[in-house]
Amino acid sequence: MTTVYDVPADLLIRKVAEALKSRQEIKPPAWAAFAKTGVHKEMPPEDPDWWYIRSAAVLRRVYVDGPLGVQRMRTFYGGIKDRGSKPNAFRKGSGSVLRKSLQQLEACKFILKDKAGRKISPEGQAFLDAMAKETLTNPPAPVPKKVQPQKAEPKKAEAGKGDKKPAVKKGEGKKADKAEKPETPKSEKKPEGKKADKAEKKE
Repeated sequence: MTTVYDVPADLLIRKVAEALKSRQEIKPPAWAAFAKTGVHKEMPPEDPDWWYIRSAAVLRRVYVDGPLGVQRMRTFYGGIKDRGSKPNAFRKGSGSVLRKSLQQLEACKFILKDKAGRKISPEGQAFLDAMAKETLTNPPAPVPKKVQPQKAEPKKAEAGKGDKKPAVKKGEGKKADKAEKPETPKSEKKPEGKKADKAEKKE
């Protein structure tokens, strides 16, 4: 007999979430469109069907770890909060989201409440086992991965009037100046001092 333990959790939760959409008792509250799932989150969920996915995850959690209460379940759906320059710290998930989900699942008669906490009902156990069997025979389609847009490479600046002159290394400018100046031949140099006077007397 196929049970919840024989199926990967992510596939089962997605399959159960699709089945819960047809239930009238399972409906996201009005604030679900803009509420965060915990103080450790920076933004609300992007998936519009996140309420059904969370309800399916809560139902499976009660099946596996029940009986349990809201405070204990908050630790399952908590996370690390970024506190800036301070060290990161763990924070529990939203209790209101879990409480409303449990109440709606109780209305579907999938969960029972007693002194020890909330536990799975026979109807809920049969429902999840049937979903587990169906998941093995007909698994849900894979979730498409988000494709991140490629960043455009910056174009190289074309040479123009307003461009700066290329940097010249030390010593290169002086060598260029020396190369540009023509060297005077030795024969053209005029004799200086006493040698010049002796040369004029001989003439």
